Amino acid sequence: MGRLLVMAAVLLLGAGVAGSAEPTGDAARGKEIYQERCLLCHGALGQGWAWHKKAVRPPVPVPDLRQVVPQRSDEYLITVIRDGGEAVGLTRFMPAFGFDMSEQDLRDVVAFLRSLQSP
Repeated sequence: MGRLLVMAAVLLLGAGVAGSAEPTGDAARGKEIYQERCLLCHGALGQGWAWHKKAVRPPVPVPDLRQVVPQRSDEYLITVIRDGGEAVGLTRFMPAFGFDMSEQDLRDVVAFLRSLQSP
């Protein structure tokens, strides 16, 4: 769970190609996966690390996904989630989840991330 959150953070912090076609995933299923793997670091709504609620700070900032996701392509997001932050030149604090996520799982998470709204 924490690894996916970290990976999403790295995804958002890195440079990527903005804009993409509509996601081909199921946002409802992606939310379930996100809640299981990403919520710990990225928050329930993608808002990033809740510094005031955590005992230990992560070694890198965890971004607000609601601000970063719209600037990234689906493929960039999938790469970060699947292969980790280092795959796009970012920190290894965002781990790779590709070892146990299918391509559909990845697309579902991206669809959920795209459904998040900035406040």
